Amino acid sequence: MKKITPLRAIRQNCLECSGNSANEVKRCTRSDCPLYPFRFGKNPWRKGIGSVGNFVKKTALDTKPLTGRDGAENAHSTAERKAQNEY
Repeated sequence: MKKITPLRAIRQNCLECSGNSANEVKRCTRSDCPLYPFRFGKNPWRKGIGSVGNFVKKTALDTKPLTGRDGAENAHSTAERKAQNEY
């Protein structure tokens, strides 16, 4: 037997409640139902998590400078990177 996720179980319950009509689930007026926010099979409070828009572009200043085995920095020093990003 295949395991069903809680959100999928909620969706199935909402479909059964509305006569197996996805359109009726969409138009549901039972906002007092504790499952109402989850009726589409999605968690509304996770909206936006993991989307590309949530990532902040990292600049060279946000990253640690690359160093060799001896601890010396590679081609660009931190001061050079700061100067490049100021313009």
